[in-house]
Amino acid sequence: MSGQLELADAYEMIYSAASRMMWVQRTRVWRLDSLGGGWSEERRAAWRELEAALSASEGPAPQEGEPSDPTRHLISRRAAGPVDRPITFAEAVAEWEARMAADPGPWETRREPFLNDYLVPGRAVVVPEGHMMTLTGPFGDMVNRLAPGRPALKIAGDTAELSRLAHVAADELRAAMGAHAPTPHPVGTVPVASVSHRPSDVDDLRPRYDALFRAASRASENMPTLQYMRENSDFSVNPLTVKAAQDVRELLAGRSRVFWREQHELIDPSVHTTAGVQWPEGQPTPSPIGARAEFFARSAELGRKPRPPHPGEVRIFREKGDPDHVAISAVRAGILAEILDEYAARIQPGAESGIMHFSAYDLTEFIDEGIGRELRETFGF
Repeated sequence: MSGQLELADAYEMIYSAASRMMWVQRTRVWRLDSLGGGWSEERRAAWRELEAALSASEGPAPQEGEPSDPTRHLISRRAAGPVDRPITFAEAVAEWEARMAADPGPWETRREPFLNDYLVPGRAVVVPEGHMMTLTGPFGDMVNRLAPGRPALKIAGDTAELSRLAHVAADELRAAMGAHAPTPHPVGTVPVASVSHRPSDVDDLRPRYDALFRAASRASENMPTLQYMRENSDFSVNPLTVKAAQDVRELLAGRSRVFWREQHELIDPSVHTTAGVQWPEGQPTPSPIGARAEFFARSAELGRKPRPPHPGEVRIFREKGDPDHVAISAVRAGILAEILDEYAARIQPGAESGIMHFSAYDLTEFIDEGIGRELRETFGF
């Protein structure tokens, strides 16, 4: 038994390190549907092999009545339809992308009372620009918390107020869309597994370990050095990926047991935000997770909240009209509300998660580069 446990631990260390190496690259240039981004086909093939090896440990498909697993499923809601079961990360992303693709948008062109683009009640939500910054503020922390391979953790910080306010903000978005009753806080409304599925929870662990070892070795060895990148002006690889590949090689060679790194060594993800540190007076200082509650509280103090469009309200442009507000579609607002609820559930005091599975990659990509990028473009300069 001890040998099997040691093998499981070794497998999961490689799983975390290799997942992080792929995740910090952020652009999936190894995929067949990508133009390649300057990568050789040998390197791309090695990374496709590694992605397949990591994806093989995803776990069984969700079953009826099964509690939601934070490592593989959303924990703020269940799958749509008559069967009560978890919704996987991949299913959530596919659903959100389908809703966005079918979105008619927040405005339509009309000739009355004069030719213009008008915001459509029921299809548009108007948000104060400063409040939109607050609503998307948690995205960076959430994306890092969902990073594939992230080790198990339990929230230990003072996060109850932030969790509450994030959900209140989600309900305010829904109210601006026409909802007449607040929804319950997502914690306690969805059954959540007390023990997460581990990537090593498979019957054929030894061949899985051997396959992952080979794939991680080949993929990490196909990375250039930072010196080579500087000397050859090679911008095809994220420098963080090069450093993560070095961690993978050191781990596989038995020279190190480092398999995960935060954005900064001072960050403790159980109490700090994970997207980076502050630098007051030139000193790195991690931020408590709960500190972001101040931004939501400030919005409430200033009376900032989403609203439906006024009758006859015209399309809002960044460069003219009302510079203090942004308009998004009700579809986008609904998805934003669901993401805020997911964040509220995941940073609630005592919330636990096992090792994040590789399928979280799609979810982080959607939140950061999908709807996240789109919403960020509505504010700022």
